[in-house]
Amino acid sequence: DINRLRAQRNTAARRPACRTIGLYLLGMALLQAWPGRGFWQGRLLHGQQADGSRLGTLADMTKQMSATPQPHLFSSIVSAFSAFDASHGFAVNCFVVVVLGLLGAAFLSADVVVLRCALPVAAVFCLADWVLAQDLGFFGGTGTDPNSMVPLLLVFSAAYLARTRPPAGAESPARPFPADAPTAPSPAMPAPIAAAPATPAAGGRLQERLSSWWKDLGRRPAYLFRSLAACGAVGVVLLGAMPMAFASLNRVADPIIAQATDGTPDVTDFPAPNFGLVDQNGRPVSLTDLRGRTVALTFLDPVCNNDCPVIAQELRQAYEMLSPATRRSVELVAVDVNPLYRARSYLLAFDRQEGLDRQANWLYLTGGTAQLAHAWSSYGIEVALSPGGSMVAHGELAYVIDPAGRVRTVLDSDIGPGTTASESSFAATLAQAIRQAATRR
Repeated sequence: DINRLRAQRNTAARRPACRTIGLYLLGMALLQAWPGRGFWQGRLLHGQQADGSRLGTLADMTKQMSATPQPHLFSSIVSAFSAFDASHGFAVNCFVVVVLGLLGAAFLSADVVVLRCALPVAAVFCLADWVLAQDLGFFGGTGTDPNSMVPLLLVFSAAYLARTRPPAGAESPARPFPADAPTAPSPAMPAPIAAAPATPAAGGRLQERLSSWWKDLGRRPAYLFRSLAACGAVGVVLLGAMPMAFASLNRVADPIIAQATDGTPDVTDFPAPNFGLVDQNGRPVSLTDLRGRTVALTFLDPVCNNDCPVIAQELRQAYEMLSPATRRSVELVAVDVNPLYRARSYLLAFDRQEGLDRQANWLYLTGGTAQLAHAWSSYGIEVALSPGGSMVAHGELAYVIDPAGRVRTVLDSDIGPGTTASESSFAATLAQAIRQAATRR
């Protein structure tokens, strides 16, 4: 009957909702599998996080969550998951990618039987992610998408119900004939000849649906409001999610984060103050000796275990971002900023610890107390000894000097918040400044 046909057509029209969710899940699987996001490593082979740890992206984030004050039950669960991911990072990420891919394929098929099997898997996955990776959305405080798993599970359930349940009234029985109605056509009123229903073309069906949608907007204000709200929600999601998705795939999108954290680099032009020191191998070095090369100059503490190792790694990352032709004319230079630990042995130990002993064009300079103080003051670096400690408090600046010996850019090398996204932000900004200075002669 007509109601049954309408129910079948309405149920088929709900397949696009399931398929949209399927495409979304497949996209999430692709982002999760993208190597540049760092989820495949439980522990970093090279470099470290801003807090000095060598944990991978997910393990580091969950470790920070577990350290946030909260009930011991939840912190212990998140901490245990962090330790497990640190030891089995590849397996954990592989499992997540496979589950997201299978769920995406299930919703993309829009098959009722497949969806009935996929929905419990989606429920378990969403709840596990909500507890382990989001810390229930509000305890940890460092999650990138707090509580998103709960509404996602509701969206998955709604799509499943819309696909499997017909609208109300679709199964209502046909209206019975009155008791006195004739059971056969009257001779005076011959039965009409039923014409075969015409099957509209694809363009006609689309036009018919658009026409029906437009009429519903005019007749039902509530339907108009829901349509506008849905379009607004889609716009908000696209406005927030799409730039983040593209930025996560773009290794040079990090300068935005660096400038938000440290401010815009100071573009300037003045002669670089000269100084004379010795490098980690005992060879005398002065800035005039480096004339004709582009110099990235910063100041590091060889016994620092907080910011300085990260800054050193970012200098190396900036060097790796350059083209081979530019690398041949670049010198990475750091000046010892700790007057208590200025022996070359400390510099060599720092280089070995950070893997810089094999870094091309790397110079770590030291010298006498007066020589170092002259270099610090020439570049506005303030040094303060920490009471009872070996590290010193010092200014965190980086200078880019062009081949003619003029300072072209001054950057704040502060690593900012301890997040994976901010770690490579200074490196990308520094690499861009080096490229610009290298073209000046």
